[in-house]
Amino acid sequence: MKEFSRNNLTIVFYQKENDQKFSFLIKCKEELTEQLLATVKTKRVNEDKIKYAVNGIFDLIENNLLITKKMEKNPIIELAELVQKQFGANIATKVLGKTGADHMPTVSVEIELPDGRTFKASGTNKRIAKQIAAEKALAEF
Repeated sequence: MKEFSRNNLTIVFYQKENDQKFSFLIKCKEELTEQLLATVKTKRVNEDKIKYAVNGIFDLIENNLLITKKMEKNPIIELAELVQKQFGANIATKVLGKTGADHMPTVSVEIELPDGRTFKASGTNKRIAKQIAAEKALAEF
């Protein structure tokens, strides 16, 4: 069993008998564990991928990107629909850069609205960074 803690949350990776991969849960937070499992594609990881998974999980939690039971609309889609209604045009997104090791990158993106406003954000992958930037843009509408 391996435990990782940050901001009063503890992620536990555990291995079932005769299983080479590790499963995970958030200690003492069953509902948060369910939301996490509904959000991520990979439910079990090899031991050499645990540190990458930990960073991704904490990134999802800290940026409030877990799927809730009511299945909130993706902020990128919500922003695109709002911009289409207001401006009759699309948002533009671009990757500004990628830093860090391949197994633990930080990706920076920018979303530009038709009126010229830009919103930048970083995350452990492009999707998360775009969602954070979209949430920043939505906060200004």
